[in-house]
Amino acid sequence: MMKTLSDGVVDARSDTVTKPTANMRRAMADAVVGDDVLGDDATVKALERAMAKRFGFESAVYTPSGTMANLLAVATHCDERGSECICGDKSHVHLYEQGGMSSLMGVHSRTLANRDDGTIAIEDIKGAIRAVGDDHFPVTKVVCLENTQNKCGGKVLSREYVREVSALCKSRGVRLHMDGARIWNAIVSSGIPTEEILEGCDSASVCLSKAIGAPVGSVLLGETEFVRKAKRLRKALGGSMRQVGVLAAAALEAMTEVFPMLKDDHARARKFASALTGLNGLEVMTPDSNMVFVRITAPGVTCETFVAELEDNHGILVLPTSADTIRVVFHHQITDRAVERLISGFRESLSELARGSHVLDKLMSRVDALET
Repeated sequence: MMKTLSDGVVDARSDTVTKPTANMRRAMADAVVGDDVLGDDATVKALERAMAKRFGFESAVYTPSGTMANLLAVATHCDERGSECICGDKSHVHLYEQGGMSSLMGVHSRTLANRDDGTIAIEDIKGAIRAVGDDHFPVTKVVCLENTQNKCGGKVLSREYVREVSALCKSRGVRLHMDGARIWNAIVSSGIPTEEILEGCDSASVCLSKAIGAPVGSVLLGETEFVRKAKRLRKALGGSMRQVGVLAAAALEAMTEVFPMLKDDHARARKFASALTGLNGLEVMTPDSNMVFVRITAPGVTCETFVAELEDNHGILVLPTSADTIRVVFHHQITDRAVERLISGFRESLSELARGSHVLDKLMSRVDALET
């Protein structure tokens, strides 16, 4: 039977599972609030100003989720029917946002292959941008990148790569949007200053509930007029909230309290990956940031049984991402002791399941021998 949280479950499914810290809860309780729809919430205004200044943009708007922030960005850039968005085939906007850009906004998505390092080849982007004036095609309006690139293993995009894509987009009259769901991790991993990490981007979404562990929300960054249009569209999508300062206060606290701790998440991810690397039956991807992807190669051991074994017998929660791959995400509420539990849990589960599979194979061989 699964252990309860009070039993000390190690939840490594995502960095979205963190609970607000004591400081965040105090900030929420003490927040000055007002009606944000009427422009009266001083705390959410402070958050938007702080985020815009921190990342080097003119303006920002708070949204309930990263999915909404990305949707607003694409829809605002693609402000006429027949528009097209270029994105990676492993991107969050393509895989995990219900195709909202097409189903809700009428935007055509053109997917290009993400390479192992999370990038899309420059030549592929160049070749995918439609010729202007040809009535056969949608009009390419925006290219979407993702940093860090989740599905590719939390890969960090280099400053040089983003600049190259930006230069291409500007030369072709196309906008560049960055899904920065884990841009905080990219800052820590790359060493690029916060105000420079999104240089060359026309807009960006920055998640507050991932990485830095605030309870709710993302911020969409851009030029003042872009943000004004996006905020208007947020209202149509039901994303305008009232006394949202109680949430904005937690995000402001998380920026100062949790952001400096992300380097520890990365170190723990590396320690975990290093401890399992070379173990027969597992293939471990070397982490760029706070994610470790583990592929199960042991004969007879499935991802489903492995995840169940970890949960039932070790109190460890992880997320399967395919039939044979597990994602382990480190966050500020996974301690050094929890890392040791993760390492021992993976080793013991692999040993137990591999042994069980071997015993089953021997039994089946005996059955086959008897039948013949």
